[in-house]
Amino acid sequence: MKNIISQVFAADIDVGTGITGTGPFQVVMDQGATKTALGDFLSNIITTITVVGGLAFVIYFFIGSLKWITAGGDKTKVSEAQQQMTQAAIGLIAIVASFFIVGIVGAVLGIDILNPFETLF
Repeated sequence: MKNIISQVFAADIDVGTGITGTGPFQVVMDQGATKTALGDFLSNIITTITVVGGLAFVIYFFIGSLKWITAGGDKTKVSEAQQQMTQAAIGLIAIVASFFIVGIVGAVLGIDILNPFETLF
């Protein structure tokens, strides 16, 4: 949180009628461009949640496959393993869909939320 607060600077915002104000979540970059610290913060959170969700998918899918292998032909155990693997796949699809929805919302609001490569590196 300390990094976010230290990056926040006031920037003049032209609201179109000659009135200028300051944006609490904007950082003035080179050549007059602005970058939002709020966008960076949301990007960090979304990237972290996406990585954790992807790891959870791998773990649950792997456990389901191990259950299937060790079922020994028991139809109820095989069914439970298939159900767990299906639920893991549905969870991964939900994560990918939410990632796209967040990208669309960020584009509509004009906030660069999805910049995971800038966040990670």
